[in-house]
Amino acid sequence: MFIGIYSYVQKPNSVVVQHFFTLMFISGLAIALSAPSSWNIKTAKELEVITASFAPYVLMNFFEHFPSSTKPTFFRRVRMITLLIAIFATLIYFSIGIHHHVIVNTIVRPCIVANMVLSLLSCIVLFFLHLQSNSDKIKNQMYLLIAGLILSFAPVVILSLIRDAFFSFSGIPFHYTLSSIIVFPMTLSYLLTKQEVVDFREIFRKISFQLLVMILALVVFNLFLFMFYNFDLKTVIFMNSLLAFTFVVYDLIHKGLEPLKMKKWHLIKQEIQKEKLLIFQQLLNGKHLEYCAKLIADLMHKTIDVSGVCLIWKNDNIPTILHKTGAFLHFNDTELLTCVHHGRHPEKMNIHGKKFFSYPMNLEDATIGWFLIGEKTNATVFEKEEIKLIEKIRTDATELFASSKSLLQIKKQLKETVEESLPSEQFDLLLLNEQEKEKKKLSVFLHDEVLQNLILLFNKLEFLSKYKKMDNSVFEDIKESLRSSIFEIREMCHELYPVIVEDLGLEKSLHSLKRKCQTNLNVTIEIDYNTNLRVIPASLSLQVFQMIKELVYNAIKHSSSKKVFVSVLETNNLLNIKVKDHGIGFKVPNRLSELSQDNHLGLIAIQKRVNQLKGTLDIQSEPGAGTCVSITLPMSEDGKDEN
Repeated sequence: MFIGIYSYVQKPNSVVVQHFFTLMFISGLAIALSAPSSWNIKTAKELEVITASFAPYVLMNFFEHFPSSTKPTFFRRVRMITLLIAIFATLIYFSIGIHHHVIVNTIVRPCIVANMVLSLLSCIVLFFLHLQSNSDKIKNQMYLLIAGLILSFAPVVILSLIRDAFFSFSGIPFHYTLSSIIVFPMTLSYLLTKQEVVDFREIFRKISFQLLVMILALVVFNLFLFMFYNFDLKTVIFMNSLLAFTFVVYDLIHKGLEPLKMKKWHLIKQEIQKEKLLIFQQLLNGKHLEYCAKLIADLMHKTIDVSGVCLIWKNDNIPTILHKTGAFLHFNDTELLTCVHHGRHPEKMNIHGKKFFSYPMNLEDATIGWFLIGEKTNATVFEKEEIKLIEKIRTDATELFASSKSLLQIKKQLKETVEESLPSEQFDLLLLNEQEKEKKKLSVFLHDEVLQNLILLFNKLEFLSKYKKMDNSVFEDIKESLRSSIFEIREMCHELYPVIVEDLGLEKSLHSLKRKCQTNLNVTIEIDYNTNLRVIPASLSLQVFQMIKELVYNAIKHSSSKKVFVSVLETNNLLNIKVKDHGIGFKVPNRLSELSQDNHLGLIAIQKRVNQLKGTLDIQSEPGAGTCVSITLPMSEDGKDEN
């Protein structure tokens, strides 16, 4: 249950993560209720019947989206059968079986167990089908998934549930076989991390030290008990559970109170982040480092009451003072430059009886500058949180100056690249990848920053209107304007970087494009999609979606056709894409570059993409005979491109 909740908190908008959360939560709930249900606690028994009945359907619902959204017909039919069996078992239990144990033992329990077996076998068959049409990378993940599924559920189903439900004699007690199920969420967590859906490594890094401390404490505690006391096993287990529970409660209380203590510092850190964005924007606008250093010094004075700030930057390995304030104005540049040491850790320095602190700006294994801070004007020592803020400003300043250095290096390299005339293929590939990265970065920024601010303002305006603190007509005008802005920004996010392809896969993204075109542009789109269960790498799916979208919009804009046909087929390790219309057509030039004379850059951009993907592009068109664009792209056999 905790694994499911963590994954949902990390990426709540992903469809795969939503189904994974549902699967983990309902499975965990079913397992957690098994013990209280065996004690005949009424509510627990009823909830266990519901969760255990619907768990097989939820399992198949998850695997309908992972690792690929394309599924054979039989899998969808079996999924509906598991849903019907779950509904039947639940209705029988609540209508008759709740008061008749014979009905539970002869109908409800066998139905639930049969439902589990049916869903598990269907999933294993699906995974074997995936093995026939995918790369080595996906095949290895399928083998791991099959092994995890068998190791998790085989002991429970075979040794406990089937013997109890169908052969009327008890097998191994249920709670003994339950421990094997932990293999299943661990396997899925690993695969979701490998597929870059959710990254579970971060949480393991965070809690590993706490778990180690808890385990060591429990070991020492038990050694102490056995050395000086003689308790029975039940008492020892109870005391260990109580101690572990105390650790968890303390950690939760500590984390719960932390935001209250840190509220003031969070506001300051937010101010630092705003200033950081402003300074970085100045760097992008071509402002000199001296100007940006002045902004950083001003930020330091706003945050902490210090006697002075000095920023030293190494330009071509020669230290240069960019800006200094307060107490540092009384020293000449030579004195300040000679006093700094080349150590990688903060140091306390002294010049003519004046104390200050030197913070080196470290980037990887090199020191690129120094951040000098004077003492506090009230002569007190720095608080713990103030030291953290200084470290954050120092880190941000290092990042900003390093970014500036990188920008200068990029400009220099770009100039050298143009002068040396690098091969066209290499340059085009670099440009293509950088464009997609920048689009994604801008899309995430618009969605997570600008759009969220607009939504917050929208909610505040609704609050003001609700309590009659704003004229209603003014409120409606502002509300309509904000609603329009939110819609436009959301649409721009989707245009810049179609995140839907990462979340839903290529097939469902194409159907989403179809609905959008048919709704907004009054055009019929027909889609034929069949990749034989082949998992298309996310990077390739994105490129294919962008090309198809460009071709569809071209057909709608230029062909005057009311119907566009799109097909995506996989044969012999090749992805065949076709976009066809029955419009006015055009005379295909001998070279596509001739289209640039009329500013028709869409097909040229597609040709560039196809070239970089080592594919082929064919255009068949004549005036009055429609247009058919065919693209053939190779798919990696060994999985190296997917990595």
